[in-house]
Amino acid sequence: MTYTAGELAKKLGISARTVRFYDEKNLLSPLGYSEAGYRLYNDGSAERLQKILMLRFMDFSIEQIEKIMQQNHFNVKESLEEQERLLLAKKQHIEQILSAVKKTKDILAIKPDDIHKEDGQEPKAKTWYTENTESDSATKKTDAKEEDFWENMRRIVDITRKREYVISQYEQEHNLQKRISLHDYSTASVGFYPWMLGKIGLAPNMKILDIGCGNAAFWRNVASRLPENLEIHLVDYSTGMLESAGKNMQEIKAQYPEKHLHYILDRRDATDFSYPVSGFDRIMANHLLFHLNKEARSTLYQKINALLKDGGHFSCSLIGKNHLFELHKLIYEHYPQIKIPSDSFDIFLENAGQELCQYFTVIETEEQKNDLLVPDEQAVLNYVASYSDEIKEIITKDREQFLSYVRGKMNQDGLFYIHKSTGLVICNKIQ
Repeated sequence: MTYTAGELAKKLGISARTVRFYDEKNLLSPLGYSEAGYRLYNDGSAERLQKILMLRFMDFSIEQIEKIMQQNHFNVKESLEEQERLLLAKKQHIEQILSAVKKTKDILAIKPDDIHKEDGQEPKAKTWYTENTESDSATKKTDAKEEDFWENMRRIVDITRKREYVISQYEQEHNLQKRISLHDYSTASVGFYPWMLGKIGLAPNMKILDIGCGNAAFWRNVASRLPENLEIHLVDYSTGMLESAGKNMQEIKAQYPEKHLHYILDRRDATDFSYPVSGFDRIMANHLLFHLNKEARSTLYQKINALLKDGGHFSCSLIGKNHLFELHKLIYEHYPQIKIPSDSFDIFLENAGQELCQYFTVIETEEQKNDLLVPDEQAVLNYVASYSDEIKEIITKDREQFLSYVRGKMNQDGLFYIHKSTGLVICNKIQ
């Protein structure tokens, strides 16, 4: 049986405009056209449209639906799990905004009587003078509250933008690998991960929590040096990173069965962190803290302190304020429109101790002596392009000129010197 767009819409209880919309999006193509030029559909079209409507009801994007509908066989479970993750993130975002709105409504709700009360006393008798001055005071208070409102909303927008950036950067492993590959040109005698391992002091039978574990590159790099019988809890927000971490840990276990390593993967959000297990000997947060705002960090520190056992250590790796100085200088000179991610950071190796000492006993802050001598201009381009899709488009479009800029910074040996400032802060649990 064939239907016009209007008849199909009536059959499914939607508008003809909705049918045309999905036709325009190439999700629901007509079988043909009538002599009068009307689009024609059949029962198969109705079934397809019903699937599209169900996916839209569950908040799948047009792009996601297009991918699903193009596949003859797609993994329904994986698609729903991904959508569940996105919806939970959206829920958290909405809850943040609702909290901000509620807080702002509370501070804007100034009762006239409250303005005239002092320390719970009854309102004073009003004169012409007090009425006018108090009215002026109320206006100023209202203005101040409105300023608080916009500041509060600005903070929520900033949090959201930063969060979206982090998610887009670390949802899959390839961006992280581009970042890591540049550091292959390190001048240090010991790599950063082995250096860090030597600092955090792991011992057999320890229980460790790695918050923001990424693809478990740290554990993969130091696998041969790990002590035996470790229980490693790997936590990240990105499902893509956790999948890569799981594969890496499986390979480590297969390669070093004698170490009897036990690992647990768990998807957790560091911005609103909780964990069902405690009594950790070591908790790590490597290159994570600068992606969180100060309020989220404060909450995270308190949770970490509660999860550590007595005598346990918390360690966090951070960059310094002059990290990759020469590379960033090149970008500033030739691409002033590009915003470098670290420009928005408010915690660095230099000031982390001042913040952390409010929650822990800071034992040590140390920067590794380690710079980069990069012979490959393409590696530099890949690194910069990994900052964001927008930057990738700018740099790729200007590829030859960018590579020329890099070559112009190379020394007589054909090496581009870049100062690398990375280090570690180690803290004790506060009793």
